Amino acid sequence: MKKILLFSLLFFLVQITFAQTKTISGIVKNKADGIPIPGVTILIKGTKTSTVTDFDGKYSINANPTDILIISYIGFETKEIKATDPASNITLSESIETLNNVTVVGSMGIVRNKSSLGYSVQEVKGKDIADTQRPNFANALQGRIAGLTVTSSTGAPGASAAIQLRGVNSLSGNNSPLYVVDGLPVNNETLSQELLISNAPNRNQDYTNRGADINPEDIESVVILKGPEAAALYGMQAGNGAIVITTKKGKNGTGRLTYSNNTRFETLYRFPDIQTTYQRGGDGITNTDYRRQFGAPYEPGTQFYNNVENFFKTGVSKTHNISFEAGTETTSYRLSVSNLEQEGVTPNTGYSRLTANLNASAKISSKLKSEGTFNFTKSDNQKASKGGAGGLASSFTTGYLLSLLTWPANDNAQNYLNPDGSRRKITSGTLDTETDNPFWDVNKNLAEDFNNRFITNVGLIYDPYSWLNLTGRVGWDVNSAQGYRSIHPESAAGITPGGFIESYYANTSNLNTTFLATGKASFGKFNTKLMIGNAINDNYYRILSTTGTKFFDPNFNSINNTDATTQRSQERIIQSRVIGFFSEFNLDYDKIAFLNLTGRKDWTSVLKDPFFYPSVSSSFVFTNLPALKGKEILSYGKLRASYAEAANIPSPYSSEPVFTPQGTTDGGYGYGVTGANPNLVPEFRLAYEFGAELKFLNDRIGLDVTVYSTKTVDPILKNMRLSYGTGFVLTSANFGDLRNEGLEITLNASPVKGEKFSWDVMANFNKTRSKVLNLPSVVSEYYVSDTWLYGNVRGGVVAGGPTTTLTGVDYLRNNAGQPLIDPNTGFALKDPNFKVVGDRNPDFVIGLQNTFTYKNLSLSFLLDIRKGGDVFNGTEFYLYQNGLSTRTLNRDQTIVVQGILRDGLENTANPTQNNIPIRPIVQNEYYRSGGVDADFIEKDINWLRMRDITLSYQMPSEVLKKTFINSLSLNLTMTDLFMITNYTGADPAVNGTNASTGGAGGTGFDYGAISTPRGINLGLRIGL
Repeated sequence: MKKILLFSLLFFLVQITFAQTKTISGIVKNKADGIPIPGVTILIKGTKTSTVTDFDGKYSINANPTDILIISYIGFETKEIKATDPASNITLSESIETLNNVTVVGSMGIVRNKSSLGYSVQEVKGKDIADTQRPNFANALQGRIAGLTVTSSTGAPGASAAIQLRGVNSLSGNNSPLYVVDGLPVNNETLSQELLISNAPNRNQDYTNRGADINPEDIESVVILKGPEAAALYGMQAGNGAIVITTKKGKNGTGRLTYSNNTRFETLYRFPDIQTTYQRGGDGITNTDYRRQFGAPYEPGTQFYNNVENFFKTGVSKTHNISFEAGTETTSYRLSVSNLEQEGVTPNTGYSRLTANLNASAKISSKLKSEGTFNFTKSDNQKASKGGAGGLASSFTTGYLLSLLTWPANDNAQNYLNPDGSRRKITSGTLDTETDNPFWDVNKNLAEDFNNRFITNVGLIYDPYSWLNLTGRVGWDVNSAQGYRSIHPESAAGITPGGFIESYYANTSNLNTTFLATGKASFGKFNTKLMIGNAINDNYYRILSTTGTKFFDPNFNSINNTDATTQRSQERIIQSRVIGFFSEFNLDYDKIAFLNLTGRKDWTSVLKDPFFYPSVSSSFVFTNLPALKGKEILSYGKLRASYAEAANIPSPYSSEPVFTPQGTTDGGYGYGVTGANPNLVPEFRLAYEFGAELKFLNDRIGLDVTVYSTKTVDPILKNMRLSYGTGFVLTSANFGDLRNEGLEITLNASPVKGEKFSWDVMANFNKTRSKVLNLPSVVSEYYVSDTWLYGNVRGGVVAGGPTTTLTGVDYLRNNAGQPLIDPNTGFALKDPNFKVVGDRNPDFVIGLQNTFTYKNLSLSFLLDIRKGGDVFNGTEFYLYQNGLSTRTLNRDQTIVVQGILRDGLENTANPTQNNIPIRPIVQNEYYRSGGVDADFIEKDINWLRMRDITLSYQMPSEVLKKTFINSLSLNLTMTDLFMITNYTGADPAVNGTNASTGGAGGTGFDYGAISTPRGINLGLRIGL
């Protein structure tokens, strides 16, 4: 009986124990970004019972309600919770120590502790870039980085994006940063039309910069190395800084499949104002054989057509991304495929891109590891002409946009064909140039580019000893491109030649190798590291272009469709090689003081002599001093300083004479118009930087301040005029000096940081100024010819002025500075000499981002703010001279131009004030030849642009746990939603040329380019 009672008691106690034990499960996430954390340890306090989260951050453990769970993970603060809730989702915050030891991927793909850096770097997460859903990821960087400026050439699909870091440091050469992907440089070139047989300036066609081949969904992070100090190890390639891209890689755990779909709608919402009061004609008399609109007012009841609204459409793009990743302790891989199909807002334009990417790594042994990246991109860009040079000759000065804006309001531009399919004209062309109907232009004057690109990057990492690392990488970037542009035989520019086509085939091969040997040693509190390395960069570019005229079939675009006697071909082969040896020495004392020394020597095929450039940087983390360590108010503080030199070399074949193919009937080779200069040397940049990083209230507030100064010595000036006695016309030479300096401030703050709600703020401030210190006395002005788009305004500089000035024709003035007036016409007289008439550089630029998170809902928006800077409104000048500008609505008024008559008394004590009346309604030349170019440079342009808004929702895991779906998120993104500006044109942020233009480029030139469209994107992401 006693045995029975004892057994019953034990059974009862066991039942009670099991009744109290519960299964606790949930997901552990990073509080900062909500991403699940694999490998987190969950331990029942006071026991050895524990579990670890899986690849998706999920865990499950049996515990009693009275138990305490200890959640710990390296780099995060340890957390304790009571085991009372069966479903316990946990968030971990990064520890203060971890936040103060943030690492970034720097030069040569080396992961560096940010505290050790003696120069400024900024990082953008790949998620922030992908959320904007901009096809060209570079456009997503604007406003996120202090000192970085991105200018898209137009709002058209496949438009090139020009990037500058810290202003202009070369007057004629490349000012773009180097693109680095997973440790090796890649090509970001934009095709220059000067390489084609037509040798046209970069004004009427745009070519996608090759950085747009990178799929934003494959980017893990982007680190911006802003100057020579940060990118010293890359040598001359990174004299303008570097954009270091790290792609996503596979992670340990079970395989994970992710699919995302995004649909984007784009609409134009900003256009120049045009008048619809006066019709075609001249001097107040209606004559429909004119294109200019200086006739009589339209009759009451005239039917008007909204040609601008009827022309543009809603652009639609669809993007599909799918990726699979998996990994073990020894291997990992990630495979992704993406397809983008984009239709532009302009009819018959579009851009498509197919990318496939494989990123894999394998641990071959305990000391040897291999890495490999393989990327393929196939793209197709259907495009329309831009700017004013839609034709072949300068007399045909209207692309489709200018033609659309000047199309008569009482004529339906959609009727661009006659019943027989031929081009419908609205003038005879005898009184005015008969320009193409915009619908005809985009449907008949076609242009298209095709690209196939393959990038491979293979690396071996060998650690023979704990103190020694050997790393070798080989990368091959190969691109095959072909394209054409054509002018229909019936088009205004095609009538005389009987049609025109130019086609090209281009092949690019960039081979890069690097070898690094790194040794490290510690001596007490001193830690040292020495790296030596070698880099070889081999570039090969070959382009064959052919032109032909006299089409047999007017609607067939092929070089085979042209008269063989008119065909001309040209092949260019451009090769260069750079071999560099470099070394870096790092020293730190107890993680408090850091010193970094680098040196690099390069041999290049472009110049006969090698050259060397050093750098030195240091940082002092004073909050790691024992007396200041662990303080709450000032939780982190660092001072830094650096000095570096960098070089920029001239274009290949600039210092050695070469023969060029001749375009004459007999062909052959001969010297071109550009002569070689054997005395060329690299343009050197001497850069200083000082800064401070401060964090307050346990890193709730962060402040980074940087001042920098860069001096360019012996800048290379292209296309300098030579005496004809030399046998050449142009050459390149080293002339002058430049200085560029600025202030950058970055502020990060978390005003609210709770369990359910948080608010984060990021602000960037940038102010730059530059000066051309000197130029040769014989060079009163140096300008980049590509920027001479319309009228007499161009991107020119003078000694003593900034590097971003506009030069042009201004009023002729007397000694007192008063405008002079022609006593015969009453019109203002123009100064025949080009003078500085504007400066494109803004007073300052601010990027302001706010992110609000409530549970699984996140709202983020980015404002782009600019104060000051001048813009040449060439579109308005063109409309003005053709009677379409609203400035010409005063034509029926009597006007007296303010100024002094040039009657011989203009420089006396009593000059004659102008009193000559003008009636523009009967004196149209007041607007045409009387217009002064400088009047169309709009001064001190400000804007506040809503760059991005992203609303995203992450479905709770509790909702999905009974489904096959691991994660599900929805997002709504709006880009360029609105802009508040004092600019009277469509968009002050366009580029009048394309990204291949050197110097300050075409930024600040608005001529015949559509504005940036407003975009709305709907997205879905599913993880399995």
